[in-house]
Formats: sequence, C-alpha cells, structure tokens
Amino acid sequence: MNASKDMFEAPVEIDAPVVAVTALEDRAHVLRRATLELPAGPSRLRVRGVAPVLSDKTLCGALDSLAPVDGARPRVSDVRIQRKLVAREQERTPQTAELSAARERLRVQLREDEATLDRVTRQLEGVEKAAARTLSELAGDLAWGAVDRERWVAYLGEFAERERALRERRRELEESQRERSEELRRLDARMQGAATPRDHVAAELIIEVFAARAGRHELRLDYIVPCACWRPHHRAELETSEGDEAALRFVVEGCVWQNTGEDWRDVELTLSTERLSLGTEPPRLVDDVLEATRRSDHIEVQVRQQEVQTTGVGGAQGGRARDMPGIDDGGEALELRAPGRVTVPSDGRPHRAELFAFTTRARFEHVVMAELTAAALLKSVQANRARLPILAGPVDLIRDGGFTGRTKVNFIASGERFELGWGPDGALRVQRSVERSVEQARVLSSWTTTHYTVELRLSNLGAAARRLAVIERVPVSEIEKVKVAVDSAKTSEQQAPDEEGFVRWSVALEGLARGKLTLAYAIKKHDDVSGI
Repeated sequence: MNASKDMFEAPVEIDAPVVAVTALEDRAHVLRRATLELPAGPSRLRVRGVAPVLSDKTLCGALDSLAPVDGARPRVSDVRIQRKLVAREQERTPQTAELSAARERLRVQLREDEATLDRVTRQLEGVEKAAARTLSELAGDLAWGAVDRERWVAYLGEFAERERALRERRRELEESQRERSEELRRLDARMQGAATPRDHVAAELIIEVFAARAGRHELRLDYIVPCACWRPHHRAELETSEGDEAALRFVVEGCVWQNTGEDWRDVELTLSTERLSLGTEPPRLVDDVLEATRRSDHIEVQVRQQEVQTTGVGGAQGGRARDMPGIDDGGEALELRAPGRVTVPSDGRPHRAELFAFTTRARFEHVVMAELTAAALLKSVQANRARLPILAGPVDLIRDGGFTGRTKVNFIASGERFELGWGPDGALRVQRSVERSVEQARVLSSWTTTHYTVELRLSNLGAAARRLAVIERVPVSEIEKVKVAVDSAKTSEQQAPDEEGFVRWSVALEGLARGKLTLAYAIKKHDDVSGI
C-alpha cells in the first residue's frame, strides 16, 4: 500500500503532443497521442503544456494495447486538468529585444535633440537681445550725428545671418523631434503587441490508467478548446493569357486563428463547417389577429434599391439561375482536410493552410455600370473545376506575378461558374450624366410624366481595341398607377430592358476612340400616388 501510494504521489512525465486538430467556426477539437511502456497495474501520468482554456467537461482519454490482449483490457480510470498561476521574469524574444534596443537608441537621440534644441533656442534669444541693443545704440549715434555706416552695416548683417542660421537649425531640430516622437510611438505600439506577460496560467493533465499486463500502449487524449476559429480564404492567380481568355489557378485556403495557450506543431488539420449547439427551444406560439380595414384612396409609395440575388452564374454548360431558393435548409456540413502537416502557434495571428486548388479557363470582359462607379471593370468568368465547393470568403487577386487587389465570392458549388472582379482598366474612361424634365398633367388628366435621359460617354485612351459590356437600369413598377416606359426612339440601338429593369449594350471601342450611349425613359404616375 505504501509503494502504491508513493507511485500515485509521483506521476510519470510523458510526452503526448498534439497530432490532430479539427477547427470549427468558434472552437477546436484537439487530439493528443502518446506511445508508452506501462507496467502491470495502475499508473499515474502527467502531460504538461496543455491549453488552460480547455473545456473540462469535454476532456476524455482512452488507452489501447499495441499487443494482443487476453482478459481485461487496459483503461483510463480518471483524467483531469490542473491549473496554476506561474510567475516568471519577462521573456525577451529576439524581436522584443531588437525593438527594445531600437527604442532605447531613439530615446537617446530624442534627449540629444532636446538638449541641442534648448541650446539653439537660448543662442537665438541671445542674438535677438544683442541685435536689439545694437539697434538702440545705433539710434543714439544717429541722434548725435556720429554714424560709421560701413561698421553698422557689417554688424547688422552679421546679426541677420546668425539669426537666420539659428532659426533654420531650430526648425530642423523641431521637425526631427516630431518624426522621432512619432517613430517612438510606433515602436511602443509594436512592443506592446509583442510583449510577453510576466505571469501566465499553466495547465497539466493528470491521467490515471490501469493495464492488466505490462507492455506498449497507446494513450489518446482529446478535448474542446475555445479561442480558436477559422474562415475560408482564397487566392486567384492568372497564369497565361490568350486574348479574352486566360489560365487561372484558384487556391482554396483556410485561415486559422488560435490563442489557446498551446502550440499546434505539425498537426493534421481538418476544417469543419459543422455548427455545434447546446440545444434548441421550440418557438413560442402567439395569437395572430386579423382585422379588416378600409382601403385608402391615396397610395403612398417609395423608391427602394434592391439587389438582384442569384445562386451564381450557373453550371459550366448550363444557364444562369434566375431566383434565389426561398428555403434555407441549413446547408450540408463539410470537412476540409489540409493535405500536409500544418503548424499553428498560439499567437492570435492568422495562419493559412492550403486545402485544395484547381486550374481552369477564365473568360474576360470589361463591364461598365456607371451608376455605381465611373469606371470600366475587368471581370472574369470561370468554372469551379474542383470536386468540392468553394465556400464564401475573400479572394486575393494575383496578376503578373504581384498582388493586384482583393474581392470576394459567395458559395460556389462544384462545376458552377462564378465571377471575379479584377479592378478598373486605367485605359478606359466613363462619364455619366442624367437630365430630368417634368411634364405637368394636362387638363382633365390625372397623370404626371417625368422624363429621364441618361448619357454615357466612353473613351479608350489605350492603343488596343476594347469591347465593353455596358449595363444601365430603369425603375421597375409594382403597382398599376405608376408606369415606366423606355423611349426606344431615343435609346441607343433601341435596346429594351429585361424583367429586372437592366438595359445592356455591347460596345466595341477601337484604340484612342470614343463612344456615346443614350437611354431615355419616362415615369408616369397618377395623382393618387405620392412619395416619388
């Protein structure tokens, strides 16, 4: 009994590194493994360096024998976490030490500048006082009529030159002092971000196991930790270009943050979209009272901006989806696994892990939506050639070997086409003007008509020809007493709007050429309508 008691009082240190992590939207599931030799009977083990923030109720362990077992199987009798506050001296990482040395040098330079500025200021005050006395003596000599002109001119010139040099020196010192103070402020902010606290919470696991026979065993520990999350992040790289088409490599990445207190080094990383819940509550039932009211003779309307929602651009060979599905089924939970080992330190910074990538053909076009922005935007349309969907998230745009900007995508199914915006084309210029005129209601008429004329002026400042997809829109009425009509005779190419109110043109602009488009429409409303 005494030997067993001593054994339990001195737990054996073991190394059980993190081997696999499943990151979720707001937490992570951590798995640790260890292979160890255990004697027959009970043993007490200790694992140091675990995350102090782990959820105690999710902590569990399992023990398996690596040799055939006859009879009782090995088991984990108990596993628990012990936390303690550890006080330590300030750790100075190489980055912190470098920043501290730079700050100290900057403070020395600031003190030297302050001393020099104070000395220059006193010298300038002395020169000003001496100049004032000299002018006073000159006034006295003038009163007596005894003036040596050359001597006084030399004196005053010397004072003026000395004062000018001191003022310039003081201005330089003040400017240097402001710049160094700003640099010192930035260094303080960087040191604060890189600082290591003097004390921290350390945690360790105490595991009690029982093995019927001595031998090699595998210990598994897993738990849930907060302070960890991941979000999709993508990268689009243009590789080769042939006319209006190009080869595009699309890389799907997972961006992981964690500040749990333990580092994940060379782990199998899985990113999951599963949403864990602690339970749901049924909705409350309330009375829905229906009442009949008299319809008003006056109609109050309003103009609203509505974004046309679609599920994407459609399949690679199919057409465009016209309507957003009205029912949200919650989606299907996905698990995306990084192909290689990943290291994510506990520093709260973003760390990217590539999940999968594919290469596809992208078709480019220039799009002009002058009502939103007076520029011609370069747009590419490509298909998702991967077997997995692309999750909604930001996209870094890489073109000509460098970063050109950032855009975003929505959920893109496998095989579906999607669009990417690559920013404005600097060689194209767009000007938009709107002319409005009101035609009052005639005698014995209850309708008022407002005419709108939209003019678009396009210019190609480059030498190469460009083809532009120009899109304008007209309002869409939802009631009978407001009518919208496009004047085809005054509209370029007699284009008509679609059911969403969009009018589209395809314009070819040669190098150093200009073009003009006109859209004319009228809004006719009844006198019973107000608000527009």
